[in-house]
Amino acid sequence: MKLFQALVVALPCVSTFDVAHAAAGPNMKPGLWEQTVKMDMPGMPQGMQEHKSQRCVPPKGLEDARKVWAVSDPRTASQCEVSNFRMQGNTSTWDMACKGQQQMKGSGSMTYQGDRYSGVNRMTMNQGGQTMTMTMNYSGRYLGDCKPGSK
Repeated sequence: MKLFQALVVALPCVSTFDVAHAAAGPNMKPGLWEQTVKMDMPGMPQGMQEHKSQRCVPPKGLEDARKVWAVSDPRTASQCEVSNFRMQGNTSTWDMACKGQQQMKGSGSMTYQGDRYSGVNRMTMNQGGQTMTMTMNYSGRYLGDCKPGSK
């Protein structure tokens, strides 16, 4: 369970890095968004495969596609480095490597469609001497205006 929670926090960090080139904002509305993450990992219990979260994305937060889903836990964000970020049309792509207790490598993409988005992140890691593969599928939907106190 702890591995799943760490991965759900770590993998949306698609947007927590700096590169020399500024990225255009994604095709998204500012406001309250719900993100659903479904994880597929061989040997993982079925009941642990979906996680939902909500986040208020202000208009300024949409200026750079790399910053839309910033990780809330700075310890996790500091362990993951995203490289080769590209925004072409409505789709962003990236490579990712995480250090620390759970080292991982992978790549992903996200397609933004105004009031929804979808994406995938594929990661590999070494767990107990075995290489494990994990696929995280993302979907997001616009819920409306941000509510006072929403993050």
